[in-house]
Amino acid sequence: MAESSPSFVDPEFLKKLERLRLIAKRLTWTGAKGEHSSSRKGFSLEFSDYRRYQHGDDLRYVDWNIYRRLDRLLLKVFTAEEEMNVYLLVDTSRSMAEGTPSKISYAKRVAAALGYIGLKNLDRVGGASFSSALSRPLTVGRGRKQILSLFDFLTKLSCDGETHLLSAIRSFTTLFPHPGLVVLVSDLLDPRGCRAALEELARKKHQLLVIHILDEQEITPRAAGDVSLLDVEGGRERRFFLDADLLRRFQQELQSYFQEIESVCSSRQADYLRTTTKTPFDEFVLQTLRQVGSVT
Repeated sequence: MAESSPSFVDPEFLKKLERLRLIAKRLTWTGAKGEHSSSRKGFSLEFSDYRRYQHGDDLRYVDWNIYRRLDRLLLKVFTAEEEMNVYLLVDTSRSMAEGTPSKISYAKRVAAALGYIGLKNLDRVGGASFSSALSRPLTVGRGRKQILSLFDFLTKLSCDGETHLLSAIRSFTTLFPHPGLVVLVSDLLDPRGCRAALEELARKKHQLLVIHILDEQEITPRAAGDVSLLDVEGGRERRFFLDADLLRRFQQELQSYFQEIESVCSSRQADYLRTTTKTPFDEFVLQTLRQVGSVT
């Protein structure tokens, strides 16, 4: 299914991205220099600890003040800092084409904003789209050229196929083995559920941010009486009478579904944010920057 894309080079859109980037810099989203502490030790700009001098060590890192006071040769050890890989994993199954505006259009804007912020802060950004399988991988890169590659990648995404999140995640972890921050942007409408897929990412040592996008009518249906529902991915159709009791049961099941996703994310130390396309994308991204722990 073809899907019209937002114009990522529209001046007003770019102004919003730059505003979000400046806010992100103040909030230290990904760090002002694109550097992230790791447990790997080495010589860099951030002091970590001391250790005894050993033959062959670089004398430039000896703390001579301590030597003069204590007559001991101690070497300064620094925490190596490294850029983060940010992976944008965007759902392009048929259900993402639904909504007003469509969920895929909203997802593209959110992914563009987060990717832009990462690249402007000198992180490396890549990713892929998925439905029943992984497709259209964006090679990890950084810099201004990668911003154009990111926008081109998002512009060409269109919706087709059924959702199979676990299959896509397995392909993703094979294609992108280096741990990083995975931003999963999806409506999470997979009949098999998402628990196994999220656990697969956790096992691969990725940080995970789940952005759950829904259309307002998916959570507050306005229809009543005789209703026909069509599964846009599987093609199944059901007819029934929608009354107040059935709506109440639907809301209970929906809340249970949300709670299960929240529970899975919490147990795996993944961040989870849910929104509808009714919320302006830049307001939602700003909320993400302020609330999510994995990107600070």
